[in-house]
Amino acid sequence: MCEAMERIEARGKLEGKRETMFATAKRMIKSGMLAMKDIAKFSGLSLAQVKKLQAEMA
Repeated sequence: MCEAMERIEARGKLEGKRETMFATAKRMIKSGMLAMKDIAKFSGLSLAQVKKLQAEMA
């Protein structure tokens, strides 16, 4: 039972980290001050993910 709770907690932490990465990238895209490759580098997302996010925001 304890192991299952640890897996759930770990999954929650990963999801939280993912959400933070995307939120960070969104703010950078909105600022218009950085190149897509720099946004990918600083946010921890792939360049493809950043480009997809930008397209979804348009």
